[in-house]
Amino acid sequence: MSFEGEQQRIEHTGNRKKFSAYISMVWPDQKLMYDFYDVMNSNNTIDHLENLRKCIMKVRYKRLILIWDNASFHISKMVNDYVKVQKDWLTIVHLPKKAPYLNPNERKVNQQIKSHVCANRFHEHIEEQKDAVSEYLDK
Repeated sequence: MSFEGEQQRIEHTGNRKKFSAYISMVWPDQKLMYDFYDVMNSNNTIDHLENLRKCIMKVRYKRLILIWDNASFHISKMVNDYVKVQKDWLTIVHLPKKAPYLNPNERKVNQQIKSHVCANRFHEHIEEQKDAVSEYLDK
């Protein structure tokens, strides 16, 4: 059966529940470190940074240089105050505004997840979608 030229129909329950993923690519080994949250906000950004800190300390890296876009939760006062206190291990480099093409995560990770894991697929429960994203990121 070919769907060429016609819209594929995917049955669903109408549930619009969603989740957010903080995904960081740690160089030079290109390991992906990720956390799932209900929303992206300052508290969850700091929590992800703490998880990154634990990860880099485990592998004995001395410093993390993080390249970020200018999302509101990246530049909030709460996150800026946190980052200022973490100068011994954390450096933040902000990309120019409206320049997602400069962010390797956008092309190498986010777009791939959207097209290979999420597009045209229905997951009965949100946990199933998280599992599918985790499986994709872990391969």
